[in-house]
Amino acid sequence: MATNNAALNFILKLTDQVSAPLGKVKMGFNELAEKGEQNIKQMGIGLAGMVGAGMAINESLQPALEMNRALGEVASLGVAGDALEALNTKALQFSVAYGENAQAFVASAYSIEGAIKGLTGSQLATFTNTSNLLAKATKGDAETMSAYLGTMYNTFKGQADAMGKSAWVEQLGGQTALAVQLFRTSGAQIGEAFKAAGGLASTAGVDLAEQMAVLGTLGSTMEGGEAGGLYKAFFENISGASEKLGMSFVDQQGKLLPMMDILDKLQGKFGDLSIEANGKALRDAFGGEAARLITTLMGDTGRLANGMEQLGKVRGLETAEQMAKAMVDPWQQFGAAVQALRIAFGQALIPLLTPLMERLTAIAATITRWIGLFPNIAKVIGMVTLGVLGLIAAVAGLTVLNGVFGMLSVLASPIALIVAGLAALVIGVGAAIYYWDDLKAAFGDTAWFQAIVVMLTPVVMLFRVFGALLNVLWVGLQQVVAFGVELVTWLASLEVVTTAAKAIWDGFIWALTNLSPFALLGSALKGLIAMLNKIPGINIDTSFADMPAMPSVPGGEVVMTASEQAERAQKAQATINDAIPGLSPQRANAVPPGGLLTSIQNTSNQNRGNHVEKVEIHTGKPMSPLELENMLSMAVGG
Repeated sequence: MATNNAALNFILKLTDQVSAPLGKVKMGFNELAEKGEQNIKQMGIGLAGMVGAGMAINESLQPALEMNRALGEVASLGVAGDALEALNTKALQFSVAYGENAQAFVASAYSIEGAIKGLTGSQLATFTNTSNLLAKATKGDAETMSAYLGTMYNTFKGQADAMGKSAWVEQLGGQTALAVQLFRTSGAQIGEAFKAAGGLASTAGVDLAEQMAVLGTLGSTMEGGEAGGLYKAFFENISGASEKLGMSFVDQQGKLLPMMDILDKLQGKFGDLSIEANGKALRDAFGGEAARLITTLMGDTGRLANGMEQLGKVRGLETAEQMAKAMVDPWQQFGAAVQALRIAFGQALIPLLTPLMERLTAIAATITRWIGLFPNIAKVIGMVTLGVLGLIAAVAGLTVLNGVFGMLSVLASPIALIVAGLAALVIGVGAAIYYWDDLKAAFGDTAWFQAIVVMLTPVVMLFRVFGALLNVLWVGLQQVVAFGVELVTWLASLEVVTTAAKAIWDGFIWALTNLSPFALLGSALKGLIAMLNKIPGINIDTSFADMPAMPSVPGGEVVMTASEQAERAQKAQATINDAIPGLSPQRANAVPPGGLLTSIQNTSNQNRGNHVEKVEIHTGKPMSPLELENMLSMAVGG
């Protein structure tokens, strides 16, 4: 017995000596993993905060930075600072007014400045605003409209400089928008037409309105480039045609006649151009392309004359602004307003942050230079940094390992094994059902597959029954829904149902009319006046407190004319004025003989209907002579 006890004690001591250090090691690893996890979380949260703050600042300033980059690109062309400031202001105003991108507005100024030199002050902003406004009004793009303005300015440079660049371009923008509206064309087609026509019409002294009307009328039946080519051919051949026909197409000053006058002369000369002989004579005189222009315009002189008249009246961008505002999306406009606000705030903050960024850049440049000067020190710093990062990685790996062991301990539990087994069984059965035909074709003759078939047949049948039940339920649900729709439709067709619905609606309208806050307020005021009328000497008319039902329209809106409102207000005011004297008793002009108390007693004796049992006056202190004098003064003088 003693020998067994000694052996047992030896085993227990050996177990204690072995398990105790292992337990301490285990606790040490767990503690190290937990502290490492906490420290990693803390470092991650701090790093995430720093990164998040930096990203938030960068994101908040990003619209302003993009705007400044676009302005910098325009400034690279030698644009002065005041022109850039005006461009920036106009871009923000345009984006808010029409829901467009302010950066794209500034970027389009680069093309305009490249095509038109010498724009100073606000001229660049005005040209850019006109091009973007035309793009919005004519559903084009700013790049095309910028090229169009450049082409037009170079064609009409003398007229633009004499009139003033800003005024000229705004008139051009308004005429272009109106031409798009009148002739159902586009800004791009008008630009192509003028580009193909060249400057012959301007050299001949034809004003812009007439040129645009002619090209717009032609553009209604052909492409813009083709219309411009016909117009160019007309001016190339009109001098020769004048000699051939012996007709003059200029006035006494030698200036070319308006197109309508030329057409009238040709109409009188050739008559009906549908006659082949007349058409041939016209083609012989002007050539095929110019004759085609004349024939086309003669067939639509009404539109040509109206276009010349309407375009000649344009002086600004009013038509383009109306067309652009009609296509503004409120949601895009709100988004553009928020973006413009971010740009404005960012542009105000960037100058404050610029010195800090310059300082940080200088520090980075200095460190870079130091690394080149002291490579060995840089290597030591790099090794220390890598060592710290390696230590952090090791602790993180230990944390991951501890989590893996913890998860394995959970997975090794009986419940986890049972759940995993059931999941595997369900997956296996599902896969077998899905690939049943393939499995049967491959292993149908084997004995073990036959045994599996015997075991799985009830399961397959169960799934099939379940699927059939689901199908029946779905069909039944569809039938119930269809029956409900038919029932509602049938009920809506019954007169009794419609009558009941109308009664409910009339009751609802009555409740809104008679139980509204105004009606309740009138009832309460009427009750208060009725209580006041019980006081002798007071008689207030309650007719103004009546709240009759207002005539209404479908939708519940109260309808009252201005005369009815004025009459009701006058009636209420007159009633109140009549009631005020009854509510405000007359003051005594002087203290009556015998004093105030004697007067009160006499009044009480006169008004026998009001019997006062007892009157007590409590004062905290005796009345001073000054207070008595003030009261008497108030009683005498009011």
